Amino acid sequence: MKLRNKIAGIAAALVLTFAVPALATGAQVATLCPDAGVFNELIGGVCWSALFPLRIAGMTWFGGNSGVPNGASSGFMCECGGSWSHLQLPTVGVQIGYWQPTMLMEAVSHPFCSPVLGGVSLQPDSTVGSQWTGSWGGNVGTGVSTGNKNSTFFNVHLWTFPLITMMQLANIPDCNTGYSGMNLMLMSEVFPTWNDDLLSFLASPEELLYDNPIGLLGATEECAQESLGAQPIDDEYWTAGCWGLLYPMVGSNLGGNDPIQASNIDVARMIAMGFRLGFLERTMGNSTLCGPRRTYVLPKAQYRFQILFPNDETNQEPNASVTAPNVSAQPSGGSMPPANYVTPAASNQGTLPQNGGVNIQAPPTQSGECTHWMGQTPFQWGEWDTQPATGGNYVYLVWQWTNCCLGLIGNQGPTG
Repeated sequence: MKLRNKIAGIAAALVLTFAVPALATGAQVATLCPDAGVFNELIGGVCWSALFPLRIAGMTWFGGNSGVPNGASSGFMCECGGSWSHLQLPTVGVQIGYWQPTMLMEAVSHPFCSPVLGGVSLQPDSTVGSQWTGSWGGNVGTGVSTGNKNSTFFNVHLWTFPLITMMQLANIPDCNTGYSGMNLMLMSEVFPTWNDDLLSFLASPEELLYDNPIGLLGATEECAQESLGAQPIDDEYWTAGCWGLLYPMVGSNLGGNDPIQASNIDVARMIAMGFRLGFLERTMGNSTLCGPRRTYVLPKAQYRFQILFPNDETNQEPNASVTAPNVSAQPSGGSMPPANYVTPAASNQGTLPQNGGVNIQAPPTQSGECTHWMGQTPFQWGEWDTQPATGGNYVYLVWQWTNCCLGLIGNQGPTG
């Protein structure tokens, strides 16, 4: 009888040993992976003024030249395609250039979490992370190779998101980035280099030239110029200004625990990795008038960023409020709302949420703009855009400058 009781006790202990961590993991996943409500923000939450200025036939419209990236085409006429040997006329037209939203970037505190998709896990069977599938991170990172607790670490997902094309707001032939819809292009969890500095060095040995004090001098120079209103310096392709160095291309950031800065530098590193691996292309400049061109160096001035979650950078209220649940009706006693519930912050309006949640008071965006350059100091656009109880997750809408040839005569088919 005693032996039977002992066996039963051991069995119960084993069940608790394996069941409790599983329950804890599920609770952590639910708590740290909120719903960003991206699809509720497509009207009021998108910085539509970032579409301007436009450049048509060498002239800038609806804004000053300061909004046009350095290196953008500035000519009048253009000619694409055609083959005289095949009796095909080229497309002749005018040069145009404009900003368009093309990507969504998630910087998440645990692997496979997707706030863009409503707080779901992209791999439900493996959410705790490992050396090969991402690490837990957030405001205090746990990079595998660093072991430094005074750091930040984010996994990053890159979604194609050609919003103008998806919403059918405009149809400009051959003037898009090649994306036709929302697709997951890159995720750091599948890159072992994202967790390990040594593996990253083996994949990008040129970081030896830049991940040093000399490289930091370039970052300091770019940060100072951007703080005074300048654009990113494309020639200094190893830096992201005030955010830090683009090398090594890993998720851990030593020497601080600022989640806004860290999530931005990790997003920038993922974009740089996308160019390095050939997934992303250049759409800015005279060479791209007839179609995007592959380059393996990040053209920083080609991009501007807008934070969508947890707080908008638009100076506007979220266009769809999330009402607080009836906590008195909750079986747990009504002390906590659902884990994925986040009260929309009215931060940039200077008002308080009406249904509970965290009250975030933020100053209005300087100069009325609601996007920022790569490397621009967060103190000018959103150091206050962090929010407790969201698990340290951030979503950014990426705006991309696109140059192309608007055909007027000749072959109107794809110019390639």
